Amino acid sequence: MNIGIDIDGTIKQTQKAAIQLFNEELNQNITEDEVTTFYLDEPYGLTGEEGAKVWRKLEEKIYTIGIPLDHAPEVLTQLKEEGHNIYFITARPDNEKIEKVTIQWLKKHGFPYDGHNLFMNAQQKGEKAKELEINLFFEDDPFHIDNLLSAGIKTVIVDTYYNRKYGESIPRIKDWLEGLELINQFKLSYR
Repeated sequence: MNIGIDIDGTIKQTQKAAIQLFNEELNQNITEDEVTTFYLDEPYGLTGEEGAKVWRKLEEKIYTIGIPLDHAPEVLTQLKEEGHNIYFITARPDNEKIEKVTIQWLKKHGFPYDGHNLFMNAQQKGEKAKELEINLFFEDDPFHIDNLLSAGIKTVIVDTYYNRKYGESIPRIKDWLEGLELINQFKLSYR
């Protein structure tokens, strides 16, 4: 089975890392509970343009720090060992610095990165998923969830406060052990 995996918010606690660094940069004390949107502009009182500027300044460090979501490395490694193809498909910019940081982070935390299964700057994840013949895609960002669904890609939502508008018809996980269980169920119907 070909499994598509987003990185930020799906296997990595990127929002938590970003809040920490935004607080340091802007000398604020915003907590995770106070951030109820995907973008950090609003909680920090920034315009979209100002927020993007701060993000770009901190981006490399945001992607460097932070920890994986619970059980993500173990589950994805197990799936790879079982013969599944794991593809990391991210909207992160495709530049040398960000790609290097991303690869180092995946390796450091024991993810099954093999030198050929990372796809950067995937702004249209539905198209990339079709190209790679993805059978199941894990994503947190509503923009990309909508894109994947409209492309007909079976999608699993990795639960967070900013993607709860979707009904129960779309599978949702809160932990990667749930993801493993869901993949095992999907394999039975996939055969």
